[in-house]
Amino acid sequence: MRLIVLAAAALLAACAPDQDAPPAATSAAPAASSAAAAPAVTGAWVRQVPPAARMTAGYLQITNPGSEPLVIVGAESPLFNAVEVHGTEMVDGMARMRLQDSVTVAPGDTVSFEPGGLHLMLMQAVETIPSEGEIPLALLLADGSRIDFTAPVGQPAQ
Repeated sequence: MRLIVLAAAALLAACAPDQDAPPAATSAAPAASSAAAAPAVTGAWVRQVPPAARMTAGYLQITNPGSEPLVIVGAESPLFNAVEVHGTEMVDGMARMRLQDSVTVAPGDTVSFEPGGLHLMLMQAVETIPSEGEIPLALLLADGSRIDFTAPVGQPAQ
């Protein structure tokens, strides 16, 4: 019983928002995964853009605590007609975005989607991109499962 009370207190403390940062992203495990080995999305956020913008970028960290590689083959959001996984690479001294066919997260590893590297391109907004609040997103996995999460609009915690 004492362990349950301590775990609940830790969970509540972890969920408390930082006043200077957007709310913490939420993550849901794929339906086929057990809770003990569920991939975790953390630190997710979507870049705030001017009202007329039709695209933005999303960032996150994904951890694979499982024993098998986790292969991300796509992403989606009900607020955008297209969401693509992009990487940034240097070509002839210029940064270029490239569509990624897949991103593999090795067992026990964490992969960061961050400015200047891997990121989600959220394109063709269905309506005006919100300037605050949360964006629902999903990572699509090679095994047919998905990881649903939300990402606050704003800047990451420093």
